Amino acid sequence: MSGSCGVGIKSLRKDEHVFWERLEKNGVDVELKYARDLPDDTPEFILHTLAEFERDVAEFCFSGAKGLILDAGCGNGNLLMRAMPSLNANYVGTDFSKNMLGRAASRARDAKDALFLQSSVDQLPFKDRSFDRVICSGVLTCLPTIGDAAVALDEFQRVLKPGGVLVVDFFNRMSHFTIVRKHIFRESINPPEYVSPLAFRSELEDAGFEVLEYRGFDFKLCQGYLFMSRLRPIIDPCFFQERFSRFLESKVVPRLPQMSLLGYRVYVKCRNKGI
Repeated sequence: MSGSCGVGIKSLRKDEHVFWERLEKNGVDVELKYARDLPDDTPEFILHTLAEFERDVAEFCFSGAKGLILDAGCGNGNLLMRAMPSLNANYVGTDFSKNMLGRAASRARDAKDALFLQSSVDQLPFKDRSFDRVICSGVLTCLPTIGDAAVALDEFQRVLKPGGVLVVDFFNRMSHFTIVRKHIFRESINPPEYVSPLAFRSELEDAGFEVLEYRGFDFKLCQGYLFMSRLRPIIDPCFFQERFSRFLESKVVPRLPQMSLLGYRVYVKCRNKGI
């Protein structure tokens, strides 16, 4: 089921909203390309690697979930589809894009316990203490200001039951290539797109959450995807940096969780301390 709750999209950049409404992809693994805005000519190896990444993210986000789940900013439902085979909970997905919501609803049409509504993360159309878990992947980093991100965290805390779980991600301001971009290439590295683990933990605690665990991803040696560069066949013909990152993500980090805070993209699982 899908629909619109008529909630205004206050905290989203207008150009970003238009972008997702008009987004079109072709070729194999179309839904993965939609979810991550990948070029149509993305190499098959990269698509396979990113599918594995999404599988691990979905496991971290949905593992142990029961009751009622809110996926705030669900996009085209990629994480839900990864989790669907083992998911034993009711699901509500929201997104600001009708285009992406329509794709999510179509993919989950056989799921009786899935509902899709249009809304923004800073104005959720739900009663207080409605959900047992809130998942928000790849959304806070797109908001215009740190204040908008704080409002969204307050909304998550409001709709979560006391003791409920929030899973949310951020781009690590302290990762190696973020530091290189800032100090060598003089690029702008600003919140809420980029925050330090300490600063994000502080934001979560201010919103009423207790951090439980981290899971770090993306340990590539270079920022971005070398496969998009014409020089990739010369610089990295065997996709070494993607292989290296996946090895750390899947084999090392689960055994040494403290390494998570060295990743470029970090997911955080926390508990609502509300009474």
